[in-house]
Amino acid sequence: MKIKAGVVGLGFMGRRYVEFLQRLDGVEVTAICDIRKEIAENLAKTTGAQVLSRAEDLATSSDVDAVFVCTPEDRHVDAALAAIGAGKAVMIEKPVAHSLEAARSIAKAAKSGGSTVMVGHLLRFEPRWSAAKHAIQAGEIGEVVSIATRRVGNVLDQEILAGRTTIPLYYGVHDLDIVRWLADAEAVTIYASRRSGVLHQSGYEIHDLYCAILRFDNNVLATAELGWHVPAAALAAPTTGLTVVGTEGWLKVEQAATGLQYWSGSGQRSVHPVGDVTFWPEVHGVPGGALATELLHFLECVRTDMQPVITLADAIEALRLSLAMEASADRNEIIRLSEFGLIDSR
Repeated sequence: MKIKAGVVGLGFMGRRYVEFLQRLDGVEVTAICDIRKEIAENLAKTTGAQVLSRAEDLATSSDVDAVFVCTPEDRHVDAALAAIGAGKAVMIEKPVAHSLEAARSIAKAAKSGGSTVMVGHLLRFEPRWSAAKHAIQAGEIGEVVSIATRRVGNVLDQEILAGRTTIPLYYGVHDLDIVRWLADAEAVTIYASRRSGVLHQSGYEIHDLYCAILRFDNNVLATAELGWHVPAAALAAPTTGLTVVGTEGWLKVEQAATGLQYWSGSGQRSVHPVGDVTFWPEVHGVPGGALATELLHFLECVRTDMQPVITLADAIEALRLSLAMEASADRNEIIRLSEFGLIDSR
């Protein structure tokens, strides 16, 4: 069964989706859409895909079986609901939405319509994080005691993001999902503090560092450091990773340790790891890495009605933890998750 794919939103990840989907077996990119029409038209020249001006038109097109929503998170809900309403399978880039209300409306529509819906939490498909999960499940390090995660990006990220989102929404959904996944438990409390200054000096009115402590209902403690304050000259500083300590061992993931580095005197100011050897590499034109694995899993779910390994409930909980992290920093208080972001039953 060849799946006809439509991609909404052609930023960095949207274009990457198109590039990979058109090279995977059993799928064809038939339609693309972006509010910047010239970007869509240029991409269409290399893919042969039809350019549609509205997400709703792509979502309801008879020439599309599965819709990939890669817009900014505050525009996820309309495209996703249109696609679900048209009976299409949907994959949404993380986070699932910008608010819990929007995320839950997507989940309600998916349940009612029976659509396959998956959210692109890429780390769940990256071999090192997956290997960490399997080692913990196998009891290799005993019972988990603590999890520490760090993800600190470069100030130059704002040349693309331009302050449109926050660290908890952009990075937090990655790592808070991972700590919940590895803890194999639900968070009970979260406390976060934050600072600003680095990005303010660059003209962006957003905070540049959050640090959070989480306690889970199985007594696991976790910390998450998330930031955008690595100096511009340190283009690929090794500031992202994971450490898990158990009663009988420990494990560690260093995201920047790809096994391949380079330095170039032509404009590069630091030694570079080559990230594409893990997340979205291409070898002789064949897509691989975590993104290819993630896309292939979603496509198999569409073909077989299999439940995605990351559920909508998982994605919504990652969003809830991220919003709770932000709320804790706003209020300077511990957030009890049993009281945060509850569904209004009135």
